[in-house]
Amino acid sequence: MRILVTGGAGFIGSALVRHLVLERGAEVLVVDKLTYAGDRRSIRDCEGKPGFAFLEADICDTARMRTAFAEYRPGAVMHLAAESH
Repeated sequence: MRILVTGGAGFIGSALVRHLVLERGAEVLVVDKLTYAGDRRSIRDCEGKPGFAFLEADICDTARMRTAFAEYRPGAVMHLAAESH
């Protein structure tokens, strides 16, 4: 199953992404804006793994999200993106 994870470079999101990709072999598209809470290094172990993809984007950008959904066609979405401050 293809899973789109928003906020996948944050503290909780990156733990989920690493589990899905490295332990479950899931196909995952991470969508993250990489602001103060997101750090791409937190998911570097997933880079280059089959089925892993990363999109630096704001989930409020409707056009980019429509394109991501149309091209990636996820079977599930796990929404962990948040502005906490």
